[in-house]
Parts: sequence; structure tokens; C-alpha cells
Amino acid sequence: MRSRPDLHPPAVSVSNRAAARPALAEGYTFLGPTSGGGAQSGPLIVDAAGRLVWFRPVSSGKWVSNFRVQQYRGEPVLTWWEGRVLTPGYGQGEGVIVDSSYREIARVRAANGRQIDLHEFILTPQGTALFTCYPPTVPADLTGLGGARDGRILESIIQEVDVHTGRLVLEWRSTEHVPVEESYLPVGGVYDYIHANSIDIMPDGRLLVSARHTCALYKLERRTGRVIWRMGGKRSDLAMGRGTRFAWQHDARLVGKGIITVFDDGAGPQQTKSHSRGVILEFDHARRFVRLMHSYHHPNPLLAFAMGNVQTLPDGNVMIDWGNVPVLSEFAPNGSLLTDLHLPWSNPSYRGYRLPWGGTPADDPAIAATVDIATNSSTLYVSWNGATGVSAWQVNAGASAGGLSPIGVAQRSGFETAITLPTTSGYASVTALDGTDQPLASSNPIRL
Repeated sequence: MRSRPDLHPPAVSVSNRAAARPALAEGYTFLGPTSGGGAQSGPLIVDAAGRLVWFRPVSSGKWVSNFRVQQYRGEPVLTWWEGRVLTPGYGQGEGVIVDSSYREIARVRAANGRQIDLHEFILTPQGTALFTCYPPTVPADLTGLGGARDGRILESIIQEVDVHTGRLVLEWRSTEHVPVEESYLPVGGVYDYIHANSIDIMPDGRLLVSARHTCALYKLERRTGRVIWRMGGKRSDLAMGRGTRFAWQHDARLVGKGIITVFDDGAGPQQTKSHSRGVILEFDHARRFVRLMHSYHHPNPLLAFAMGNVQTLPDGNVMIDWGNVPVLSEFAPNGSLLTDLHLPWSNPSYRGYRLPWGGTPADDPAIAATVDIATNSSTLYVSWNGATGVSAWQVNAGASAGGLSPIGVAQRSGFETAITLPTTSGYASVTALDGTDQPLASSNPIRL
């Protein structure tokens, strides 16, 4: 991109499989690709055609996960985790919150000397943030699993902190509530027995937590941390109906009364299934039973060994990010595939979302130009990273930087619009126009 040569996001492509498909859900796609293959890592927004809308690269060696739209103090914001990934699949970093002008308004850090882990970062209506922490190594007796009495394990920790003050609201430690014997992970080395990888808030204020290595979901009492019930795993408190068992899963979300979505990887430390799937489960706590409502499979069976998520959309469609397989799919409610979004294999995203968003950047539009002496013409390249309301570009030109006048209007074309001018001298700038031709912001003038 000539106007923003500092931006090198991974290329995104889209394939539409359904010939007479219904309309796709409205909104933009939010991704947090890894770096690799010459592409940078950073929070990335693309439109339905896979075209760039906004990208903010992070420094070398860092990654971004859980990039999405949330609410903070009653306003829509963008949030993500940013940090470094360490073996065995955890991160050390912090949470980032920016407003609709992409100005940073908060960096959230863990309390008690800990660091926020890459797996989860959600905001609450009370102005707090819930997240997983980088797990400490603690001693544990592993004889119940055939291991050593003086073994060492990774302890999953969940914290809730006040975003504004950093005050610790709660800290949940897995070893106080979930015994190591619940794990399916083969014993060896420092034992990552539970691997908590998602948090959701239930209507009663309790927490729904997914634990990858126990292949179970836990409903937790928020104040005391006690386990109210388990779904799946070795000690399920709910009878698991046909097709409801999941393994090495990610991203458990309560999406309606008694309805939970889960990304069932089916593989990870061990391969349990031939392919991954997104599932919608209905549970009846009074009857202590779980029923499979729907299972979403890719027509070309995909198997994710890590990451992934399921998102139900307002129109009933379902988005599935296939984790380390860099594909994001949108399905109709009946399970038919509507479209696939593809990232390069070197740039998978931990999760992916389709969400509404409106952004007006605080900085000015960017502009660059090339001159063709042979044709006595110039080409302007203009963009405004993150602007969602631009319909067209008004071109301004003149003999001096202070004497520019409008000479025409060009319709916006993707992230960067190329505009030809029949001159190789003077100065030019552009003004972004909205759908009613009202000016939004102007670039600095440049010399041709």
C-alpha cells in the first residue's frame, strides 16, 4: 500500500460456496493473526470481501488474541490481548482497550504480580475485566494419575480487576477447586492439568469456564470459586446425551437460556475425533441432562489441534473460526456453508468474530503520489486506516499548498483508492466524504 507502507497485514481471501446463498450477517470480521511470511501481527478488521478496514501492527515478537468489540462505560470499544507467547501455549501480556477513534483509553494488567494470559479477556458491565493469567508452576501429588508424588503442575488462575483502578476483585485458583485427577492429559514434565481457556458470565452472575485438558466446562460460584456443576469430563454432573461429548475444546459461551456453544477441537495433546466441529448444546439443570441441538461441520473436514471459537449471529447464522487451521466460516442456521474467509497458513487467528462497528480515526487520511512524465499524469493513493463511514474522496489541487481547490470526486475503492490526475505539477490533498457528501477529514497536502 503506497499510502501506508508501514502496514503489512496478512492477505485475506474469501470464497462463497453457496450459489444462491442467503445474505451474510452484517458487520466486519475481527481477527488477530500471527506474524509470519512477511506479514505483521496485530488487530485486524476486514470487510465481507476480505478487504482491509483497519490494522495496527504490534512490535516484533508479540501477538494479539481475542480481538473484538465490547462495551466499556456504555460505549463500544475495541479490545484485545497483546503480549508474547511462551511454551506450552500460554502468553504473558496485557489487555488493550481503544475507543471508536482508535485512541488507547486503557491498558489492563493482572494483579498480584501476575500477567494476563492470551486465552481470555472480557469486560463486564461493572467496569471490570475478567481474564486468564499466565499459570505458575506449583507442587502436586500425581500418583492418582500414575505420576510422581512430588510432581509439578501448571495452575490455572482467573482474575477479575477493576479496569480504571487496577484493584483486584477476585482470583480463582484451579488447585483449590479442581483435582488433578480430572485431567485427560498424559502425565509428563510440568503437568498442564487443566488449561482454562475461556470465561463467560452467566445471567445469575456466575462464571462459565472451559478447561481444555479436563475436557469439561465448569459453572463457578463467583464469590467463593466453588464448582457448582461440571459439564463433560470425567465427573460430569449432567448426563451427556448422544453427540454432546467434546474433547480438547475451546470457547464455551452461554447464548440463550440453557443454551451453550462450544468449539469442539477433537484434537490437541491427543486426537480424539476425525474432525473439529462447532456445537450448540441445550442443558436442563433440573433434569441434569445435555442435548445436542446442532453440530456444524466443514464440508471439507477440518481438524484443529488448538484455538478456535463459535459465534452465533443476530440473524441466526453461525461463525466458526477453525483455530490453527486458518479458516473462518459462516453457516446458515440449517448448517449449510455460506462463505469461507482464508488467512495464510502462517497467520492463524486464535479467535475470529463478525461484529458491527463504526470507526472514525483521530489521525488524518494518508496520501501518496506517483508521477508519470510520459503521460503527463499523476496518481494519488489515499486511505484512512479504520474509517468505516467514507463513501468518496474529494480531490483538491492547486499551484501551492495553501491554495488548493476542489477539482473532482472519486468513489472510495477498498482500503486504498487510486485517483488519476491530468497533471504532474502543483500540490494535492483529499477530503473524505460520507454517504451524504459531508466532509469528515482532510489529508495534508503533498507536492506532485
